Amino acid sequence: MKKMTSAISGVFAAALGLAALPGAALAGHILSGVNMKGCELVLINSETDQMAKVALPTVYGWQPAACQHTAISADERTVYMLTDAVPPYTASVVTVHLKRIDWDAGTIDAKVLQTLPLAQPGSPSQFKNITQVSPQQPIMPWTRPSFTQTHGPTFLPNSKYFYVTHYTDNRVRGFKVTGSGKLHPIPVYSDGDLTRQTHGVNFNNSGSVGLGVGYDYDMGTVRVYKPNTQTGEVKVMGEIQLGSGNMYGAMAHYAVWLTDRYAYIGTMQQGPTSATKPGNVVIEPSVWLIDVQEMKATRVIGSQNGPQHGLLRSPSDVALAHGKLYVAEEDSWGRKPNAPASDYGRDGYVSIWDVSNPAAPKFIKRLAPGKGLPADFRNAHTASATLDGDAVYVSSFISDHLIKIDTATDTVTKVYSMDDGLMMFHGEYAAGRNR
Repeated sequence: MKKMTSAISGVFAAALGLAALPGAALAGHILSGVNMKGCELVLINSETDQMAKVALPTVYGWQPAACQHTAISADERTVYMLTDAVPPYTASVVTVHLKRIDWDAGTIDAKVLQTLPLAQPGSPSQFKNITQVSPQQPIMPWTRPSFTQTHGPTFLPNSKYFYVTHYTDNRVRGFKVTGSGKLHPIPVYSDGDLTRQTHGVNFNNSGSVGLGVGYDYDMGTVRVYKPNTQTGEVKVMGEIQLGSGNMYGAMAHYAVWLTDRYAYIGTMQQGPTSATKPGNVVIEPSVWLIDVQEMKATRVIGSQNGPQHGLLRSPSDVALAHGKLYVAEEDSWGRKPNAPASDYGRDGYVSIWDVSNPAAPKFIKRLAPGKGLPADFRNAHTASATLDGDAVYVSSFISDHLIKIDTATDTVTKVYSMDDGLMMFHGEYAAGRNR
């Protein structure tokens, strides 16, 4: 462990360097997202805390759609909207040009440059048939969408390529970004179980390696991708087990890179399912340090048991800023009494860890509902650090919140909610970031 710790610490500062992304000069102060209810593009100015919105159905060239994710270009001129094949809509990637943002008025003037259809309306999802075998691990409806969805937008650094994944099956789609921001599709990559249920291929800062996380039950490995920055081709070169022997962590939403060699991911599953083979043990929700050179994973944060610090809920996402790890803890498996199946989660947290020694994160604090977070906050789903690392945004599409954490003080300095017009806010993306 000592040898690994030294190797990580010696290169940790290099992770803050910026790689070239598709687009012009880095701007890096806008966070994009979408109100899934109503398909409304939302932009946040991280410097002034102003919000601007536009109902996409009112934008010239927009076709009716079920919105899911966004990705804003590094130059902050283009937003890519990812949509799903929920009938009667087509799954697609829509290129939206930002003509003008009036922050004082809170409005966006935009136009659609291009709509690329990806799947026909009603295209079915492809999941393995998994059933509940233990009260410890429910099979939640949100994990089994019926139709094709488009997730995980990522830019490949030092290239002109952009990617999305159909986490509902096994397809990874790449596109070459043209000078105007339009996308030119390259061949679809799929490789059976090696690419199934991938929620984005998250690339390191040099664009030399990508990690594909499996967002499904009993997926106990992370896939290591080799990208070609000249052609955009990506291919799985191997897998890293999240554990050892018959014990593994499973179900990861995102990865975040410390350096070109090391990354963190969180695993969410908390118990066995029908897919758990006899004799196998699912490790409790945890955060793992991934070493792509040694092709191994080390569990560095576990669940809290007794007085020691750990996770209270499943780690849905992780973000890095100024030597600290921000873990969005989502109550993925709980439900309030008498709540509908679509409304899951009793609470949600953000735990903050000092990773100056990345192999041994040190607990700093935890933000909780009514204690640093809004009292009615539930389900910390996505965590996104701004390009300069001065802020981390954490969202919940369940309780309609977006919070801004000042990374100098680790306090919440801005709360956006339903009162500000958030309606199932999701799919945020910080300009200049790889993901």
